[in-house]
Formats: sequence, C-alpha cells, structure tokens
Amino acid sequence: MKKGAIFKTIRVIVILVAAVVIAQLLVKLRPEAERRVVTETGRLVEVLPAKSEKIHMYIESYGTVRPRRALRLVAEVRGKIVDIDASYEEGSFIKKGTTLIKVDPRNYQLEVNRGKVQIKQAEAEIKRLNQEVLNLKARIKIAKSDVSLAKNEYLRLKQLVDKNVIAQSTLDKTEQNYLASLERLQGLENQMALTGPQKEQLKAQRDMAKVMLQVAKLDLERASIVAPYDGWALEKTIEVGQHVTAGQYLGRIYSAGELNIEVQIPVKDFKWFPAELDPNAPPDADIIFESGGTQHIWKGRVARIKAQLEEKTRTLPVVIEVNEPLAAGTNQSTFRLRPGMFVTVKIKGREINRAFVLPRHVVYPDDVVYTVRDNHIKITPVNILRSYKESVIVDKGLSDGDLIVKTPLSSVTDGMMVRLKTDDR
Repeated sequence: MKKGAIFKTIRVIVILVAAVVIAQLLVKLRPEAERRVVTETGRLVEVLPAKSEKIHMYIESYGTVRPRRALRLVAEVRGKIVDIDASYEEGSFIKKGTTLIKVDPRNYQLEVNRGKVQIKQAEAEIKRLNQEVLNLKARIKIAKSDVSLAKNEYLRLKQLVDKNVIAQSTLDKTEQNYLASLERLQGLENQMALTGPQKEQLKAQRDMAKVMLQVAKLDLERASIVAPYDGWALEKTIEVGQHVTAGQYLGRIYSAGELNIEVQIPVKDFKWFPAELDPNAPPDADIIFESGGTQHIWKGRVARIKAQLEEKTRTLPVVIEVNEPLAAGTNQSTFRLRPGMFVTVKIKGREINRAFVLPRHVVYPDDVVYTVRDNHIKITPVNILRSYKESVIVDKGLSDGDLIVKTPLSSVTDGMMVRLKTDDR
C-alpha cells in the first residue's frame, strides 16, 4: 500500500471518532425539557353591546316626478299670433296673470262693437213702440169720445125723423158717420192689441243682441291666453306671425312648486304603513335625487293611496306630494326638483317601540346571532322584522346589554370559549 493512501485512511478514521465523541457529549450535556400544561384561551373576537331603541320603519321605493297641475295651452279662436310674452320660453318661470300669447283681436273687437250697436237699436225700437202705445191710447180716448158724440147725434136725429121733422136721408148720413167712428175706434184698438207682441219681439231681439255681445266679448277674451298660476314653461310650439286655428296646441306649462311622485309599494311592505291615514297629519316622505355622488333631498308627504293594485306588478300605487315654497320655485338652480327626475322615495311608516338595529353580517343562517356570556359563545335565535342591504332590525331574542359577536366566525358550537378583544390588545 502506498504511503499516501495510508495517510488518508487514518485522517478519515480520526474525523469519525471525533464526531462520535462530540455527539455523545452534546446528548449528555443537553438541558432537560420542562413539562407545561396547555390552557385553552379561545378565539379572539370583537363584540358590540345590544341597545334597543324606537325605530320608524321606512318604506323605500322609486318613481318619476310629475307636475301636479299641468296645463295644455290651446287656441280657442282662430287668427294670427301678434304677441308672445318674453317670459314664455321653455324652462322659464311665468308669473300668474301674464298674457303669454295674443291672437289678433281686431275682428273680435269689431264683433263686440257691433253687438253694442245692435243692443242700442233694439232699445231705440222699444222706446219708439212705447211712445206709439202712448199715442194710441190718446187716439183711442179721442175715438171713444167721437163715437159717443156720433151715437148721441144719431139718436137725436132718429127722434126727429120719427116726428117727421127732418128727412130720412139726414138720419142715414148721421148713421154712416156713427159707424165710421166705430170703425176707427176698432182699428185703433186692434193696433193697441198688436203692440204687445211687437214689444215682446223687440225685447227678444235686444236680449239676443246682448247674448251675441257676450259671445263676442268671450271671443275677444279668448284671443289672449293668460297664465292662471305661477309656473314653469314646459313647451312652446308657436311663434309671432303664425296663423292658428281653434283647438290648435300651442304649448304647456305647470304650476310652480306643486309636484307629485307616484311610487309602487310591494305587498310585503303594506304592514309598515299606518293603519289609517290621517288627512291632517299624513306620513312624511324624503325625496332623494343622486347626482355625481351627491344626494339632494326634498321633503314631501303621502297625499293618497290609489284604490286598486297594479294588475301586472301587484304593487300598490301611492302618490307623494311635494310643495316647494314659491321663492324656491323661482330659483334657476340645476337641482331644483323638476318633472322627469327619477328619484328615491323613503316614506316614514309605523313606529316600533323596542327593536335592535344590527349590522347584517352578525346575523347567521337560520336567523341566529352569536352572543358572549362569561367568555362562552351562546347561539341565540332572533326574530328579524326587516332586512336591509347593510343592516337588519330585530325585535325578539335579545336584551339590552347582550354582547353580540361582530367578528366573522365559522364552525361555532354553543358554549365555545372565546376571548374578548379590548382596545389595548
């Protein structure tokens, strides 16, 4: 064997012996392990104390804002548009009493003037007839006297004829005069009798002239379209110089500050409405419009509940009224409540005297919450009145001061030990 190989073998043997000696020393010199008793501490959880309160149930729905009073402007007479008020433009505020549109009134003014003249003519004819009646009365009185004289003369001459004092021809002539007087009296009395119907006819003509005058005045009034209330212009379809016919659509306005919102309430939310609606104290409602992450809120009230359910959706239509002050109604702000806005409506419903509002995530399937008593979990069933997106309302199963676990847990058993998290740990 070569000398180099012997040297390598001896070196390996020395190293192995040294390793064995060191290992034995480490085993003999190691410290003895202390036996420790493991104590169960439980999971670390956060809790929140249950606190009851009075709660108003809010019924939430959606709807579109509509004008409560909207007026279609329609021409009542035909003619040429001669004037449109400067305030009558789409989106502009209109004051009550403003003459919005004016149709050429000249023809209608002439009709009024003609009616007045016809009345004067009829009244003049009545006056003439009244004077004629007076004249006839006087003539009849004279005619009666003439008849009386002629009769007396006839009777006197007849006596003379009987005595053969005068000739028969003289008596005949006197009799003719007497009969002529009677004929004249009869004619005058006939004329007097006809004055009654003539007078009635003239009065009827006068009354008809008055009616026609009223019609002419009404047409003249209709030539001007006046705003019946303070409002806003929704639409305008005509211009100055345009010819219109009776019944033609001219535009639309609505009453300022008077808006309605019809919302549909699901059947499941009926129970949250008051049992009876007091017309003197209707339920309040918040009208919410969101734009760019900002909420704009207006106050309203429940005006009425419609008589029947919607057949397709099986929901109950409820009308919400919003009354803005007139000063707000004239405001040109972009976020004035306007017709056509799609809004959220929250109606203030029944009041629950004692209930708990809990975060939704603390309620687990089968409507249970985890409460802590003496550092042990108690699985507590609760009665959920109502569920929202982020919260639930509970009315039974909890007491004030109960500690409710808000830390999400899984595989929980009744009586499981837990530790309560405090602010310092």
